[in-house]
Order: sequence, then structure tokens, then C-alpha cells
Amino acid sequence: MALQSDEKTKRKDDAEDKMKPFQRIEFLVRDWQNFDEEEDLDVMETEMNEYLETVIAERDALDLKETRDQISSCFEKVSCFMFTHPGMKVTKKTYTGEVSAIDPLFLRLLDRYCERVFNKGTNLVPKAIRGRELTAAELGAYIKAYAKMFESGARFPEAATMLEATANANNSNATNLTIHEYKDKMDRIAGPNVTSFLKPDELEEMHKRAVQECLEHFEDIATFGPDRGIEMARENTLRNIREDFQLYKKLNESRNPLAGLEIYIIPGAIAIVSVVMRWITDSTCSSWSSTCRAGSEFFSHIYAMVFFFMLIVAATKAKQMKELLKRIMTAIDALAGDGGSSKDKKD
Repeated sequence: MALQSDEKTKRKDDAEDKMKPFQRIEFLVRDWQNFDEEEDLDVMETEMNEYLETVIAERDALDLKETRDQISSCFEKVSCFMFTHPGMKVTKKTYTGEVSAIDPLFLRLLDRYCERVFNKGTNLVPKAIRGRELTAAELGAYIKAYAKMFESGARFPEAATMLEATANANNSNATNLTIHEYKDKMDRIAGPNVTSFLKPDELEEMHKRAVQECLEHFEDIATFGPDRGIEMARENTLRNIREDFQLYKKLNESRNPLAGLEIYIIPGAIAIVSVVMRWITDSTCSSWSSTCRAGSEFFSHIYAMVFFFMLIVAATKAKQMKELLKRIMTAIDALAGDGGSSKDKKD
């Protein structure tokens, strides 16, 4: 079974190596004057294809051979479409955009080209790179990467440059999609809309499981370009995930039912001790003793002050007190649940 798995993995890797990264490239040529037939559009398209075959075909001359090889190895399909000149009236300064002034043959070719590009089911297909269809957001990243190559406008970028831009955009998309998937998983576990508290070790375990699943998705996407670039993108992804996890830990800690109770427990404990000490004082001392009466009054003043302090806090922070009571009940339930679990384990 291990040998079969290795063979399947090898066949998959070989298939990916042979897979061309891009679907199609089409060269759009204008002002073409060498059509033998200008009445039949089908014949004209046949002439276009024949000319393209002569351009990209193998030849003895070495001029642009590397460019032709790169184009053939990068695209599943290479095509071209040629337009005639739109007419001399269009080139004049007085031309204001009237369609009627454009050469009729140019308009016929333009109509055929639009039909060719936007014909659903044949040419209008989802964009894919290395066989994986792109989302709208991913396609936007590729368009930005390609547009950046033409910023200088000095020369047409080489095919190798396009491959590098594609690899960078692909790694960027892999990082963004992986981080988005991680946040989506963690938002359901410990996000802002979650109300339940998770123990730190449980949260850590869920975080590790989410990271593992997301990294598998990253590796499915980041399959194109140099290994060094993919590894840098992976490190960047993990760094962002670690930063996001710190935020989820803080959010989860803010829902800890025991967090902040020391503010109320300490005064409450002082009040209880004061009540007990007054009861002991009143029970053990004689009523005629001034020391006992002073001690009893002292303890009564203490728990009275604590009582009024708690009352003032409750009046000024009614919402927080409501949350406090809810936390106390949750803490009691949690402690009771742990006790019950321990008891069950002993049984």
C-alpha cells in the first residue's frame, strides 16, 4: 500500500510538472493588410491561424526561439486575431467617434472578435492557473500583478517575468485565503460573537487543529513558483496566524467567569470576617466591658462600610454587576461540573 501511495504521489507530481500554468494567450493584431480573402470571415480566421503556426513553429534561426519556447510551455492554447485598419477617417483630428466613419470590414471583424471572446461555453470559461479555478478576489490580485509589469511601458515583459509575477500573486492569494479560513474557523470558536469561555488548553488544541487544516489548504494552492518564495509565503502566513491567535486568547480570557472577581471577593471576605468576629465578640464578652463593646462596634462599622461600598458599586455599575452575577453563576456551574466529573471518574 505504501508503494502504491508513493507511485500515485509520483504520478501526481509528474502530472503537475507537465501541466501548463496558463489557459490561453491571444495576440491581437491591428492594421493587418495581407488577407487574401476579405469577404468570408471564416476564411480570414483560417488565414490568421495559419500565420500564427508559421510564427511559433520550430525554425533553424535562433532569433526569439527562447520566447517562442516559453510561450508554448506556459499556455495551453495560443491563438491570434487580426484586424484591418479602421479607416483613414478615424486617424484625422476632426474624427469625433462616429461609428459610421469606421471601415465596414473592421466593424465586421470587431463583431466577430467580440462573439469569439464572450461566447459562453467555449471561450468564456472560469479562469484557472495550474488547473485550479480562481475566485474573483484572486483574479483581482493577478490583474494587479500583471498591470504592475507594464508600469514602465518601456518594453513588453518577458514570459519569465510573467511567470514570476504569477508565482508572487499565487503565493499572496494562498496566504490571504489561508488566513481568512483560519479567522473563519476561530471566529466560530472564540470570536467576538462567542459568549462561552474555553479553557486555555482547549483553545490551544483547537488552534493547532485549525492551523493544520489551513496549512493543508495553503499547500494545495501554493504549488507554483520557486520553493523559496513558497516557504517565505508560508512563514508569513504562520506569523499572521500567531498574531491573530493572541487576539483570540485575549477575547477568550475576557469571558473567563473568574476574571476580575478578586475586586469583589476581597471586600466580601472582609465583611464576612467582620460579621463572624462581631458574633464571637458579642458571644464571649460581657456587655459591661467597654473593650468588647468597642470591638463589636468596630467590626459592625467595617461590614457596614463594605456593604455600602458594594451598594454604591452596584448602583454605578449595574450592567457590570449583572455580568458579575452571571459570571458567578457560570463559575459555580463550572466548579460543580468539575466536581461532578471528578466524582464520575472516581465511580
